[in-house]
Amino acid sequence: MICVRRTSMVSYLLTPLSIIFLLCGIFAIVWLRSNLISLEYSISELEKHRLDSLREAKMLIAEKSSQLAFLKVEKKAATNLGLVFPSRTKVLHVKEKSAGPYNVAYGAQQRGSQDANGFANGEGRSEGAL
Repeated sequence: MICVRRTSMVSYLLTPLSIIFLLCGIFAIVWLRSNLISLEYSISELEKHRLDSLREAKMLIAEKSSQLAFLKVEKKAATNLGLVFPSRTKVLHVKEKSAGPYNVAYGAQQRGSQDANGFANGEGRSEGAL
């Protein structure tokens, strides 16, 4: 005789449940890995921001120290030498009209032959020009 084995209801339920549990476990592992990678990216962005902030803080400290050094020099100049910055109304701007190149080796003879614009013997002068 042929022996027929009867399977119970538990084996019919256990097989699909174990497959579903296995798939859920795989998806959970993938989800955890993707969250871990996104957290690593966030951490690296925050570290970059932290380094930029530290660099900016160092620059501000250096600027502060240079400003303090300038104030220290200004204070010593005011107390020891009596120097002060003038107000804007007391500053005169002097514009110097350049007469061109000046050669010392030629002496007074060369200077006497140049006109007011620095041209020798009428060079560069047009008729009717002032």
